[in-house]
Amino acid sequence: MKKIISLLLFLPLSLMVMADEDDWMAPDRPGVATGTDVMPFKKVMWESGFEGGWIAGAHVVTLPNTMFRFGITPFAELRVEYDGILVQNGKQWDYAPAPLVLGTKVRIFDGSDKYKWIPNVSLMVNLDIPCTKQLASTMHVAPSVYALFSNDVTDWFNIGYNVGAEWDGMTAIPATFLGVCLGFNITDNLGAFVESYNYFTRYGAGSTNADPNIDFGFNWMVHKKVQLDLYAGFSCLSPKDFSMVGLGVAWLIN
Repeated sequence: MKKIISLLLFLPLSLMVMADEDDWMAPDRPGVATGTDVMPFKKVMWESGFEGGWIAGAHVVTLPNTMFRFGITPFAELRVEYDGILVQNGKQWDYAPAPLVLGTKVRIFDGSDKYKWIPNVSLMVNLDIPCTKQLASTMHVAPSVYALFSNDVTDWFNIGYNVGAEWDGMTAIPATFLGVCLGFNITDNLGAFVESYNYFTRYGAGSTNADPNIDFGFNWMVHKKVQLDLYAGFSCLSPKDFSMVGLGVAWLIN
């Protein structure tokens, strides 16, 4: 496990020699909803961040939240993601590793410049893989599948929306994911977003568990290859049981 974490943290340093002057930049962070942009062929991006929050009466720190995106064809990318969670237990902090996530995002259709109502469309598929003995004893490999849509309404405003199914590796019943994100380009280097992301799990004919959440934040392009972001979020049903703030960075390595 230590080797996996070290690789995810320090691999970008070994890739610095690959940098060039291409200024394409479309990170998936911040936020939970995912955009339709796919990494260009042979390009690599590192996205990472830290979150601190309050979940069910306990302080929780996500350390780290790290993802690498690799452009493997002109229309598809490979994604590798890992995070772990520090949970406060009295005066003690316990570390809980999360599954390693392997996935791909494929561009299906580019929208129309003439008809703005026709969206950009991508498909994303992930596999959550238990990477410790403890995780392997409680879960199996778990897939998730998402249809991603976005509309560039104007030069300064866009709408993204996702629908997906997520399995947890423990039950056969998936959670349905629905996300809607409003993005704003305040200046050429400063942007903002607000989004609603929701999970719905059905338990039989008359029982559905809903988990609606809101988050919002800002992203700042400090360099044509580097974006910083700051965001916060909370549960719509019970903010006192779930709230968080996060700080992140995205780096186009080459």
